[in-house]
Amino acid sequence: MVDISTRQRAGQAVAGLLALDGLAHVYWATGLTWPAPDQRALSLAVIGGVVSFAPRVVVPLALVLFGTAAAVLAGAYGRGGRFTGRLAALVSFAVAAGLLVRGLVGLVWALGVGDGAGPVFYWLNLLLYTPLCLGFGWVAATRLVAPRARKALALPLALAALVAGTAYAWQPAEATGYAAPAGGRYVETPVARFHYVRQGSGGSPVVLLSPGASSTFAWREQLATLSRTHTVYVLDLPGQGFTELRDRSLTWDLDGMTTAIGSFLDAMDIPRAALGGNSWSGGFALAYAQRHPDRVSRLALLAPSGLDERDPVLWEALKLPIAGELLTSLGAGRSATESSLRGLFVNQGRITDELVDAAWAPATRDANRRSVYRLERGLDWRETEAAMPATRQPVLVLWGRQDTVLPAAQAARFGRLLPHAEATVLDGCGHALTLDCPDRVNPLLEEFLRDR
Repeated sequence: MVDISTRQRAGQAVAGLLALDGLAHVYWATGLTWPAPDQRALSLAVIGGVVSFAPRVVVPLALVLFGTAAAVLAGAYGRGGRFTGRLAALVSFAVAAGLLVRGLVGLVWALGVGDGAGPVFYWLNLLLYTPLCLGFGWVAATRLVAPRARKALALPLALAALVAGTAYAWQPAEATGYAAPAGGRYVETPVARFHYVRQGSGGSPVVLLSPGASSTFAWREQLATLSRTHTVYVLDLPGQGFTELRDRSLTWDLDGMTTAIGSFLDAMDIPRAALGGNSWSGGFALAYAQRHPDRVSRLALLAPSGLDERDPVLWEALKLPIAGELLTSLGAGRSATESSLRGLFVNQGRITDELVDAAWAPATRDANRRSVYRLERGLDWRETEAAMPATRQPVLVLWGRQDTVLPAAQAARFGRLLPHAEATVLDGCGHALTLDCPDRVNPLLEEFLRDR
């Protein structure tokens, strides 16, 4: 039995922690992000994922935290009637369960499992968040929760362990045993053991980046065509296809992906190349050209990420810790891959069993499932507008039916953002342009890459 004074001190401590968290949310609602440089860095440091810290999000959270703190205090001091007393007890139970669950998950992250938010979150989680949650969770459980209700705390803890285990340890049986396709090559770098395909022995180099959650097969139609006049490399970046990560400190964002591209170019002794990307890799190619315009001769972007349009709700969920990895694990089956392809293609007749198998094999690899949700898709057009004129060669943008940001009527706007861009809208093609419309894409790429 906990004496009244001990219970009250425990209530003050837990309520104080909640109120302090609420004040932090009020501070963030003003737009300030100190000590982080921006909202994205703040989000990664605080929760290990990318979510909005806009006032419409953090102000309601602050109110919830203040209300919860008040309820915990009321319960600790035995204030209120029968209904409010039960409500306060329920809130105290929820607070204890929430803190202990966060502490349990924090222990998993402290071991480096699922790490991908960067070193700031790792050390804050290890030295601050997890100890606080475990310590205050224990205080709430033993001092504020009634003895007869404490056994019920095992349920949320068991559920959290099950979810975390499914997300980080479980691997579907069908997701094992795949090998890279014939013709693939590897090159070792400090960043990764890159898997790539090379074809052609003459002409200027062309490096094609595999689309997100895909492999080199996605460019197979273009590889055969472009290698007649160029030396073509199709590359799997970390988290895609059959590339194996070596640098465990790599951040799964634009910094990490552009570092990986540069590492591959250095390893292959390619000082300057035409760079092509589709979907995710279109955003990565654009980011690399922004940062290293001297190494990019031409830039071909096919339905690229990085425009001022939010990701679909599912992709936003994939960016979150645990939830993202759980969803990618549950979606690793062949049927899910086929369903995804059908959503990306307009020409459904091109979706064969061979294509589904080729797409499914790398998508189920452990490295891919564990990292794909972390890959950042956002690019800031303000950075693009300022940086891209330094890339002096023309920029080609091929746009598919499913990409609504740039209909033909808005091509002039895009031209203002990228003065060297030539925007071509391909109606009747889906997001996976390389496989959905090769007969239309290949001639455009040939003409675009022709030496001038």
